[in-house]
Amino acid sequence: MNGFNRIYNILSKEKTDCVPFMPKIWVKLACGITKTPLEEILSDSYRAMEVILEAGKICNLDGVRIFRFPERDVKFDDNGDLLEIVHDSPIGKIDLLGGLSTYLYKDNSINIEDEHTIAFLQFWKQKSPLAYDLKDAKRISVPDKTYYKELGFDSHIQQIMKNSDGMAIVGNCGSPTLSFYSYFRGGASALMDFYDKPELVHAIMDKGVEIAIEKGKFCIDSGLKILRLNDSTANMNVISPDIFREFIKPRFKVVCDELHKYDPQVRIYCHNCGNILPVMADLVETGLDCIAPLDPLGGFTCADARKSVAPNYPLMGGIDTLSFINSTNEEISTEALQCINDAGKNGGFILGSGCVLPPESNPDTIKAVSKTARSYLY
Repeated sequence: MNGFNRIYNILSKEKTDCVPFMPKIWVKLACGITKTPLEEILSDSYRAMEVILEAGKICNLDGVRIFRFPERDVKFDDNGDLLEIVHDSPIGKIDLLGGLSTYLYKDNSINIEDEHTIAFLQFWKQKSPLAYDLKDAKRISVPDKTYYKELGFDSHIQQIMKNSDGMAIVGNCGSPTLSFYSYFRGGASALMDFYDKPELVHAIMDKGVEIAIEKGKFCIDSGLKILRLNDSTANMNVISPDIFREFIKPRFKVVCDELHKYDPQVRIYCHNCGNILPVMADLVETGLDCIAPLDPLGGFTCADARKSVAPNYPLMGGIDTLSFINSTNEEISTEALQCINDAGKNGGFILGSGCVLPPESNPDTIKAVSKTARSYLY
């Protein structure tokens, strides 16, 4: 049984041979593992996918998530800062410590009516908000699924799948809710808007839903059968269960319903790190096929998560991300076994990381966890 079969079977509540292992690898760690310069993946959107696949193979993973990157011209300045260049002039400094976004020098330079900008919105940031009122919300572009095909991402995905050696390739729908909204208003204002500007929150998040659905349909058309829906900020360390149920839950459900209708064979899981224990039942009710990443830094365990859902409901994640840099191979293998016994003793579990693996993670440590997962036979 290959990695795709293991993961897809778990998401379909079917049997598998052993516990699948799929931690979240971001491109920075993948570049480190594959010895690839960061500037290479920033200027080549296919390479940004390929390095993650290569890192997954090196670490013996059952699956990897791939991300669509815009192609940017970049260069290092004399201070060692990486700059994005447009028409031979730098427009901003790229955040090498975080999400590789360009922090723009010139404010009010992001055009929310431009589909390319919205398609890759997380990669450009400015100081002032992108939207102030309902008129601005209406201006937000919704790139059609065909837009990503026009950029060649369908052929990228198909080539990645061809070279996957049976590994599961997961498509990214992005965030339709709080993480998406925060791009337009900033983190602090976004949280205040739940109380001060709820109509604006609803309006912009509705656009986020449309965009996520189009991204999902594109991934399905490209041949992917496993999709990821994300909102890393919509957890109970940040918002209340009531806010989650009013603003987040119904929109997750719309996305899941639309994509399951578009392709009944597609499987969708969420990435909601932090404390999601109070809303586990709500997440199940959205139609998600699996809940991830069971982040222990959110203050709950895999055992707590399993008690909150049906015995056979698929769960994913569980290992403290800091363990990948602070634990010995023996220690992290023990932690992995604890996660499996707590949430997957009878199946229905994909072992993974509580969030994205730190860039400093040791490939040998990741391989040790993979070996532990493969040794747990069903």
